[in-house]
Amino acid sequence: MPMKLPPFAGHPQALAAVAALAFTSGSAQGQTAPLACMASADESAWLAESYRDTHTYGLDDGEWIESYGGLAAVGDSLFFYDQWARRIVHLSGKLDERHSFGRRGEGPGEFDEPIPLMWLDNLYEGHVAFDGRQLVVYDLRRLTSFDAAGEYRWSTQAPSRPFSDGVRFATPVGEEQMVFGKDSVDNVSRHLQLWSTQRADRNSHELIWERPVPRHASDSPFPGITTREARSQWARHRNCVVVSDGGGGFLWIVDLLSLQTDSIALPEWEVPAFGELSIDRGTLNLGGREVQPERPAPALLWRWRGLIVDPGGHAWVRAWTQSRKEYEVFVVSLATGESRRLMNPPGFPTAFGPPGVFYTAREHPDTDEQHLVRLERERR
Repeated sequence: MPMKLPPFAGHPQALAAVAALAFTSGSAQGQTAPLACMASADESAWLAESYRDTHTYGLDDGEWIESYGGLAAVGDSLFFYDQWARRIVHLSGKLDERHSFGRRGEGPGEFDEPIPLMWLDNLYEGHVAFDGRQLVVYDLRRLTSFDAAGEYRWSTQAPSRPFSDGVRFATPVGEEQMVFGKDSVDNVSRHLQLWSTQRADRNSHELIWERPVPRHASDSPFPGITTREARSQWARHRNCVVVSDGGGGFLWIVDLLSLQTDSIALPEWEVPAFGELSIDRGTLNLGGREVQPERPAPALLWRWRGLIVDPGGHAWVRAWTQSRKEYEVFVVSLATGESRRLMNPPGFPTAFGPPGVFYTAREHPDTDEQHLVRLERERR
């Protein structure tokens, strides 16, 4: 049964490239998505043999991105959160800036408590969500709701520790409700959970779904950064939330209307055994001599490092690679379980535009400046 809990306490301290498509071997296992997901059985309309960069944001004067904190898109509207600048930027589908909001001094909904965090991999995907009418932004302290024009509506406190456990995903459900996904860890166990909060009772959070997952073997405050511990991944499609524990061979698909849970198999992806990579050992400096003591083996090895669902109901899953500049991507139909593999795609989607268009975040190879890129399939 769902349970009511009091408010949370505490305080948080990659030009064009060819992407050859190949069917993966093996048949789909498990079940398919609930009807509430309305997933298409056809091939994804966002798949292509190659893509080209068409537009960017963040490389020209006046477009400086201080620290990328998440991106969401519906139709011709994109919103991204610049977490160091403490603002939300509204962009067109071709990445032209329309306006920004949320800065200190701009009134209700302002982001007035800076958290000095730099962009690391996909840690902040899932922190911005837009359904065409309502925008939800998570800043590690609060879940804040705005309308499509950027007007503040309401917020609720939900603090998390950076890089570790806590809130990993948020989404609006209508105008008066928000749902968020949490990686919850205590002294003996770890659970992936979905919580709901209502505008009328914003100081209360209701647990509506949970599944146990292996607890991190390391007590490091940054298990997803300093070790190969699996990191949970979350995505929304229509009335469903898709969840991965980051290391298993399946996705959970949760119907938000009935809370029915189904699963769908992921393709096989092998990762190096623990101990084979230098990152499996920490480096210590003892009297000027570097030593690498072995770390505890992860309870669940990191296998999947990205998850998003396109508007047609196909889950795009990024496989773990030693370099985060490499992209190995599988596209899995939530309706049939069939999957395709993209070979050397030019990036991993962080949001989708019209069919054949997606957006991604990159770092400039020379300056490390962060920027957004619009990619469109090439026609032949």
